[in-house]
Amino acid sequence: MKTGEYMSIISLSLPKELLEELDAILGEEKYATRSEVLRQAVRSYITEYKELDKFKGNIIATITVLYEKKEQNEELFRLQHEFSDMIAAYLHSHLTETSCLEVMVIKGPSKRLKSLIDGLKANKPVKQIKFSIMITDETE
Repeated sequence: MKTGEYMSIISLSLPKELLEELDAILGEEKYATRSEVLRQAVRSYITEYKELDKFKGNIIATITVLYEKKEQNEELFRLQHEFSDMIAAYLHSHLTETSCLEVMVIKGPSKRLKSLIDGLKANKPVKQIKFSIMITDETE
């Protein structure tokens, strides 16, 4: 941080279990504070977001989503239908009584992939999302 700069203080809500996991890791790692861990997580999120913007044209990607099972997740169903033309393959697995894992193989415009990922990230039951983009001769 440069001289004269200050840090903004924000409020963050976390489920008790997630905070307990964070504190357990902090006990093992050399991070000084929760704030430093969260700053690094935000930096990673921003980097991932900017990387996604670099891709142009058609892409092939996988998206892996871990989410909390609910009676009905209307938003997740809506996204799957809205982007069904891009979903080349789909795997759904019930991991536990309360969580599911989905893997989607996506083929189509990079701009729409970004919209799908943004929609998934905004879905409250989604716990984690990972994606991997492949560049092939067909996508360039």
